[in-house]
Amino acid sequence: MKPMYQLVTMLSVLFCHGQNPMSIKFNKVSQEELNMTVYEKDTTAHAVVIEEYGENYFDVVNDRIFLIKHFYAKIKILDKQGIEQAAKVQIPFYKGKNSYEVIKNVKAITHNSDKIDHLGKDQVFSVDINSFYGEKRFTFPNVKVGSVLEYQYTLESPFIYNFEGWDFQSDIPKMYSEFNAKIPANYRYNRTLKGFQKLAVNEASVTKRCFKIPGITGRADCELLKYAMKDIPAFKEESYMLSRNNYLSKIAFELAEFVRFDGGKDVYTKTWKAVDKEMRKDKDIGAQVRKKGFFKNQLSKEILNEPSKLKRAQKVYEFIKNHYAWNGDYKLFQDANVRQAFQNKVGNVTEINLSLINSLLAADIKAETVMLSTRAKGLPTQKHPVMSDFNYVIAKVTIGEETFFLDATEKLLSFGLLPIRALNYNGRAMDFKNPSYWCTINPYPENRQNTTVTIIVDEEGVAKGKLTEVNTGYLAYSKREELASQSTEDYLDDFEESLPFLEVEKYEAQERTNVDKPLKEVFTLAFDEEGFSSGETYIDPFFTKVFSKNPFRLNERQYPVDFAFSRVHTTRFLLSLPPNYEFVNIPENQNFTLADGKAVCGLKVIQQNGQLNLTFKLILNSFYFEPEEYQELKDFFSKLSILQKNTRLAIKKKLG
Repeated sequence: MKPMYQLVTMLSVLFCHGQNPMSIKFNKVSQEELNMTVYEKDTTAHAVVIEEYGENYFDVVNDRIFLIKHFYAKIKILDKQGIEQAAKVQIPFYKGKNSYEVIKNVKAITHNSDKIDHLGKDQVFSVDINSFYGEKRFTFPNVKVGSVLEYQYTLESPFIYNFEGWDFQSDIPKMYSEFNAKIPANYRYNRTLKGFQKLAVNEASVTKRCFKIPGITGRADCELLKYAMKDIPAFKEESYMLSRNNYLSKIAFELAEFVRFDGGKDVYTKTWKAVDKEMRKDKDIGAQVRKKGFFKNQLSKEILNEPSKLKRAQKVYEFIKNHYAWNGDYKLFQDANVRQAFQNKVGNVTEINLSLINSLLAADIKAETVMLSTRAKGLPTQKHPVMSDFNYVIAKVTIGEETFFLDATEKLLSFGLLPIRALNYNGRAMDFKNPSYWCTINPYPENRQNTTVTIIVDEEGVAKGKLTEVNTGYLAYSKREELASQSTEDYLDDFEESLPFLEVEKYEAQERTNVDKPLKEVFTLAFDEEGFSSGETYIDPFFTKVFSKNPFRLNERQYPVDFAFSRVHTTRFLLSLPPNYEFVNIPENQNFTLADGKAVCGLKVIQQNGQLNLTFKLILNSFYFEPEEYQELKDFFSKLSILQKNTRLAIKKKLG
């Protein structure tokens, strides 16, 4: 597991001159730190960062400006899991086409009560992650429960735009974290404090005439910054959340403008008006949406002559979706070529969805390009353009008063259904003629799972039954993905393994490949012959459970709950007994509601003359819940879990 306390600004060392100023902290571990066995502010912590520091500044090396960063950290190992969290270190660096970052002067020490172990130079190695990034890696020597670990390094980067800031929070709690920076006044940055933790230190001052470039008259003043936090809790992830990047406490920097020594100015924080102008000419976006002539020649007359605009758009969508195989890449702003991709029948997200937009325009359908950030990447900045926030593109289609968002990368997506990775609230829509604008991406609303179980027991105790499950929307999409990932035989084996008292005699999946229709599965069931004929028998009406366990376990959650889409689950269970059998217990009716109807759960049971009819319904009318609603939501799902565990029916054969 990659410890998050290492994820600091992606700056690196190409040259290193001068000693790390934090070397004075190195190899100074107290007896109190060695004796520490628990972190009092989080007794569940497996390791804790005692202190960490970052020093960042600009310098001139060989007549070129570099970003230099020194880093130091001291970590206490509290148990065996802490060894897994902290003993292995990965330090990222960036590789450009003509320049690259290098990390030097890596030092590490493991302190135990009886011995000190130094990291050998031959124990540090580099790994290529991809064409843009690499990592320096090492493992602390002789790490044990109770060890104190120290490490430091110096980085120097030719990429001055990579001055991004500092992550205060990580998976490991921190007692103290401090970020220092010395920035020439002609570099002007937007800075944002993100997350939920408060700064303990927030200082800024100016040093006069501190920065000089050889050959240029004059010196720039420097801004000195110091930010620190104390007693920073570990960030704990839980189910149904957006990217952790949205919530980690950090100080983020974004270069706004550079004032040259001659008085000129380079502006990096642009207006959307300026971005729109650039995007029209961009070879990977704007230029690729001017190919509708090529795509019109690829569309059949049947598609182009379809009188209904909605049906025409649906046919265009099916044509592009079936033509392409998605290669798994996103690659926004990276060498898109829709004509070549179409001819190869393989493309990335940008190529496939820009091909879709071209084809829709060619078919006289209003279509716009929407740039967005995926859920895993994080929410995009809305106060001003930050193009690096975006990594994905979809199509927005307007037909009359209706709006549809489309993504043609996956075969199992129906018209109007986006992949869950694209459900990230807002995107920037543009048609390259009018001003771009923010649009809200609402998930498909009709997501239902209706399950019906019918069981008939005869006088000999032999039971037969049928289970029918109908899924729509995202629930159908998820089920189709599951069916596509394995053979029918393996799928039924898994089903029978989860319900060992029965076997499937017959199975049918209706509309399995017709993604615009509900998916209907029908299981014909045969039950264990001895199950109902011997003594008292128990049967669980929930053959398929919904949220079988409470997904919410934290005592407190500071970030929202996001289910991605609303949903409705219903189960109807019908059990018929012959006159010589009887019900021993019947579950009680239940109803509970959350937050004015944002979630509703109910169980209703009717029993009469050997017939039992149980109806269950779970409705999540909202897919988003604020942190203030967490405790109520947690209690709701606790009740739901208990309901499903305590509804087993008991039946037995009558005596005499």
